[in-house]
Amino acid sequence: MPLMTEHRDHRLNLAAEILRAGGVIRIRGLGASMLPSIWPGDVLVIESTAGSQIIPGEIVLVERDARFFVHRLVKRLNSHCITRGDSVPQNDPPVDALELLGRVAEIHRKRRVIIPEPQVSLTVRALGWMLCHYDLLRNLALRIHAFQQNRSPGGTGHTHETYFADCRQ
Repeated sequence: MPLMTEHRDHRLNLAAEILRAGGVIRIRGLGASMLPSIWPGDVLVIESTAGSQIIPGEIVLVERDARFFVHRLVKRLNSHCITRGDSVPQNDPPVDALELLGRVAEIHRKRRVIIPEPQVSLTVRALGWMLCHYDLLRNLALRIHAFQQNRSPGGTGHTHETYFADCRQ
């Protein structure tokens, strides 16, 4: 087990270095905190962006506690930033602007490319709220998504058990 953790840390460190050097990375979304904007299995293109250039409403990659989080920037407080997942009821703890590694420039889902908008529509906000507060609805949506992913030619092959484990974090 320690080797897996060390290997993962090296990959995260490398990805963070690439972004800090002005590069671009691609990562696969695993959790359910950004539903309905980002679904488990979506491939995210992260562009290096200076923290001062990221505006509230954009989806950002944050490095915290040796982990990556992809959440929406809610607001700035001096040198700190507040983020939150679209289907999470409370804000994340404040992070230093230096912990913002970049912004999500593209979301790849089933052969489609989605360019995220900083302004979230009322429909997306309402759906995010429902997925946050109604476990049955969220679990049903994740099951349907997992079923569709496993059936489609461009599917990820993940099982629904993977999604539910991530959803509880």
